[in-house]
Amino acid sequence: MTKIAIINHDEHRLYIEDVSDEDLAKYNGEEENYIKDNYNLENYSWDYITGGVYMAEGEEEFTDIDFKKIA
Repeated sequence: MTKIAIINHDEHRLYIEDVSDEDLAKYNGEEENYIKDNYNLENYSWDYITGGVYMAEGEEEFTDIDFKKIA
């Protein structure tokens, strides 16, 4: 499994997705090809990630994002 983060620069929107190894195998392991086939985006960037943190307004420290709790 690979967790990818995609930023849609036109809408300033972040997408985070867990992509299975089986799904990536259909694209020869190429995340970029997977994104092009599954997202209708023109102006974007992406990278694989291992986790995330968030800092709310007024806070002084980052909080880890628990992606399993979001689902």
